Amino acid sequence: MKNKLINVVIALCFIVGLALVFINPIQNFLIAETSKRVVENPITAPMPAEDVPIEQPVASYDFEEVQSLTIWDILAAQGQVKDIPAIGSIHIPAVEMTLPILNGVGKYALAVGAGTMKSTQTMGQGNYALASHYIEGKNVLFGPLYHLKKDDSIFISDMEFVYEYKTSSIKVIEATDVHVIDDLKDDTRLTLITCAEDGTRRLSVVAQFVGKTAAEEATQLGMK
Repeated sequence: MKNKLINVVIALCFIVGLALVFINPIQNFLIAETSKRVVENPITAPMPAEDVPIEQPVASYDFEEVQSLTIWDILAAQGQVKDIPAIGSIHIPAVEMTLPILNGVGKYALAVGAGTMKSTQTMGQGNYALASHYIEGKNVLFGPLYHLKKDDSIFISDMEFVYEYKTSSIKVIEATDVHVIDDLKDDTRLTLITCAEDGTRRLSVVAQFVGKTAAEEATQLGMK
């Protein structure tokens, strides 16, 4: 009986060990696949035949409610894809990053892409601010921002136009420095925020607006 118990414990330890080894690759794969599906489910999709507006979920802009991303959040987001349609996308060629843009910083939005940090912001105007998770040592969600360099191009799209920005600042700020997403007079910029230093601080990327191009033309030029 004692030997059987020991064998069961050893087997359980082996299974747990395998899970720990493979959990990160599985997590990264799920995020990538879900992000791709959300990009393909835009909020600007054709209206139903009855011309009845598509009801959209209420977006959350409460930064204090944002929690660390878990595998359970990612799995839950898998079943919520149809309820979290993208309002656009962000593409950074230099770091091979493409993500959907979603309204708000709710749990599911940040589990699959970049969330808008203000309810009134508009692409190509003011300070367009986006946030997403950083998974330690992983090249998913906003992790690639750590490989970004000054003057790298960043493109965001609302499916009608592609807006180009040039990276001007990459720095770590305090978690309380929420003023970085405020609009500034005569300044059109993009601000990207993710975690830094085990979540105690934030990485802030600022990029200045260059111009906008029609989505169809931008595709032909390889901008998206």
